Amino acid sequence: MQGTVKHIVKKVTLELIYDVVDERTKEIKEEIKSTNARIDQIHTRLDQMRQEHREEIGQMRLEYKEDFKSLNARIDQTNARLDQIHTRLDQIMHMLAERK
Repeated sequence: MQGTVKHIVKKVTLELIYDVVDERTKEIKEEIKSTNARIDQIHTRLDQMRQEHREEIGQMRLEYKEDFKSLNARIDQTNARLDQIHTRLDQIMHMLAERK
């Protein structure tokens, strides 16, 4: 009889342990699903941010190119004006040399 009671106690104990393990396994799986969902949200947000930054960088490149073209045009204008001034100075120097 004592052996039968021990056997029954062991069997009930094992069943309880299995139930606890199954319950905890379900909880862990739910936690993993929740964590994975949060990770997916983070990845989605990172992808959005990456795309936004790419667009901003593209816009900045366009602005840089426009500014660079504008600056080069101003430099060309300044150089042309300097050439005119040099030409005029050469003429004045030549005129002064002729007067002497």
